[in-house]
Amino acid sequence: MWQVRPLGTGDLAAVETLLQKNPLRLSTLPADRDKLMDSIAGSRRGFEGKDSLASLLFGLHDESGVLQGISGIQPYAGGDEPFYSYRIDELVHASRRLGINQRQAVLYLSHELTGLTSLCSFALSGELRPTPVLHLLSRARLLYIATHRHAFSDELICEIQGVWDDSGQSLFWKSVGELFLGMDFITADEQCALLGKTVIAELLPAYPVYNTLLPEPVQTAIGRPHPGTARTTDWLLSEGMYKTRFVDPFDAGPTYRGKLALLSSMKAIRMFDSLRSASPDPDLDGQWLVSQGEGLDFSCVMLSGRLQEGVLYCSDNNIALSDMPGLALPLEAPQ
Repeated sequence: MWQVRPLGTGDLAAVETLLQKNPLRLSTLPADRDKLMDSIAGSRRGFEGKDSLASLLFGLHDESGVLQGISGIQPYAGGDEPFYSYRIDELVHASRRLGINQRQAVLYLSHELTGLTSLCSFALSGELRPTPVLHLLSRARLLYIATHRHAFSDELICEIQGVWDDSGQSLFWKSVGELFLGMDFITADEQCALLGKTVIAELLPAYPVYNTLLPEPVQTAIGRPHPGTARTTDWLLSEGMYKTRFVDPFDAGPTYRGKLALLSSMKAIRMFDSLRSASPDPDLDGQWLVSQGEGLDFSCVMLSGRLQEGVLYCSDNNIALSDMPGLALPLEAPQ
């Protein structure tokens, strides 16, 4: 049975392998083994309630217990530091005498999104992306938030990777960030993973960046998601999140935002008091994401079943969960 649970220190080697195979780099997870171990250890403290700002990391394990995916939640974006983005805005340049009135697109460095809950650190084996386990890994985080509602903000954001060239370099970074930091995008991305975005964002220009001064391909890339993120962006939109005016300050990828209480999945979550195994029954054909436990004991699986009068009847005889209360979310949440 596929299962999502908090990452443990024993998952380190599997996480390294998964990140090496992942076509999209994750600036929230460092390639450095010691730093990666620190991230997992910090996540464990977060699950234990010892660090309310720590990013929480989840692992997706297959029937054999092999790690096939990871996802994360940053309870408060930026933690105890500003969370930087570029806000797409406009300035009006006008001259009555010349009869000219122009609206110029500009980028302002902003930390308006600081403190919102961020969905982050998503990586899944490529062959699994078209399967329902993508939803298990993605939406298990929402079930965790629902179980620990007090520990998260009322709004979610999710930064999506921007457009890169064939060598993995960001067109936007080359025309903006590289001029101020003297390092290419891949190097900057690696430093972000090690030091955090705030350290590097502090060196970016504080004044507006005029889009019209950038090369045409770079202007086109601003706010465009990487093609490899299509399934994730489709999911975010189906939940009711929307594309904002904010973009990542490194690759100009879009940021999505939504009120937690209005998300399709959050509205579809149901509580159950107990879980029972049932004989094969044609009525038990609904697919559910089912979570139980809190903190480090949190677990989420996908199974067939029927929710009736507070009891979740399941046709799977190898249920990895115990007979205790939990939350159930239909795999096909209503829109």
